[in-house]
Amino acid sequence: MRSAWRPTRALGRAAAIGVFALAAAAVGGRGDLAVIGVPLVALVVWSLVTRPHDAPAVGTGLSDDVAREGETVTWRVDVTPVPGLRDVVAHLAADDWSTTTPSHGHVSRAIPRRAARLDRSGSTTTVHTVPVGILVRADRWGVRRLGPAQVRAFGDFAAFTWFWPDQRTQSIATVPTPGAFTSRAALPHPVGLVGQHRSSRAGGGTELADIRPFRTGDRLRRIHWPVSLRTGELHVTTTYADQDAEVRLVLDALRDLGERDVESGRRSSLDVAVEAAGAVAAHYLSTGDRVGLSVLGGADIVEVPAVGGHRQLARVLLGLGRAEPSRGTVGEHKKLRAQLGRSIPPGALVVLLSSLVSAEPLSHAVRLSRSGHVVIVVDTLPPELARSDAPDEAVRAATGVEDGRVAQLVWRLRLLDREREARRCSEAGVPIIPWRGPGSLDTVLRGVTRRARAPRMVSR
Repeated sequence: MRSAWRPTRALGRAAAIGVFALAAAAVGGRGDLAVIGVPLVALVVWSLVTRPHDAPAVGTGLSDDVAREGETVTWRVDVTPVPGLRDVVAHLAADDWSTTTPSHGHVSRAIPRRAARLDRSGSTTTVHTVPVGILVRADRWGVRRLGPAQVRAFGDFAAFTWFWPDQRTQSIATVPTPGAFTSRAALPHPVGLVGQHRSSRAGGGTELADIRPFRTGDRLRRIHWPVSLRTGELHVTTTYADQDAEVRLVLDALRDLGERDVESGRRSSLDVAVEAAGAVAAHYLSTGDRVGLSVLGGADIVEVPAVGGHRQLARVLLGLGRAEPSRGTVGEHKKLRAQLGRSIPPGALVVLLSSLVSAEPLSHAVRLSRSGHVVIVVDTLPPELARSDAPDEAVRAATGVEDGRVAQLVWRLRLLDREREARRCSEAGVPIIPWRGPGSLDTVLRGVTRRARAPRMVSR
């Protein structure tokens, strides 16, 4: 790629002032003006002699394509110097949730004269590239868009300049940091073959079920010697089989209420939902269960199949990092309808994380509950917005209304609709719980597990 080197305004000013000073010195016999004009003219002549003619080769890239929330990556520019190149200036503009070091996004580096020479050894030509880097820290999860990236080169005394014609926009996927979550309650319907949940049937596991007399085919390592010696007959221990379960995380991205403020610690509803989803996924994946993810109504379709293993957490976090609130387009509405029509395997625990201000996700939760699934709705609305006396600034940001009194009235009406939808959901048998971190789901899961294992009356 070749691009013309253009003279700068500094070169024009030096040439004009130098020629004018020499002319005035010759006409008026002023030696002091000659002292001023000679260095300027010499600088212009030297800049013309050492003017670069070839365009440098520029390569850019990020040190990592994926980063964690709060992690710092490096935007690197590799410049292949050419004769006459003396300085390189790079600029990278960050978005609202990224911070560059330095904060203005500009960085410069002087090119050593020896770096612009070509080392020839036989027929091979070796050119040493000069790296220029800017540190970028992603302060929030999501797809952070950086740029456009700009690179500018200068010759001696900044007399000639060259612009990089290819101004690229860099993107980096920032995955969220999972919150803290632990649960001691068993899942109601484990259906897999392996795992850490106790099954209702006997099998190879770790939890003791019974001690019975020895039968043909029993393994010798199952012999319970204290009872066998006491009774005079061989007895063996039986255990409950261990099974895994499937947890389906459904994230409501139709609305993002509230604003995130790193300094004050405020979070939006989508921030709370993403943090909670990551915490639940990390916990159940550590227990050997299978976890999947679906983002409803977002700007992009995010579907992560339910599998287990340590790598699944990275897939789930990457999917959460791609969650963006809906823009309200017709295409997004069609995608939402298609997502709501997808089936979920029987026996899966469905955890819907929603701010409860959209009717479609709650109706979807009721339909799943009536079809036999265990559904839990987690309320992710920030506490400052759930009150009737919410701060004016937060209410204006949530409603988009500038007038404080009108915004308060609109928000109270929305809270009434929210309470009505939550009441209908609870009457349909779908529990709604606020997100409180560790143990948030235990009470509901214990109740569901007791109902699932309780005897039922069957009509014959």
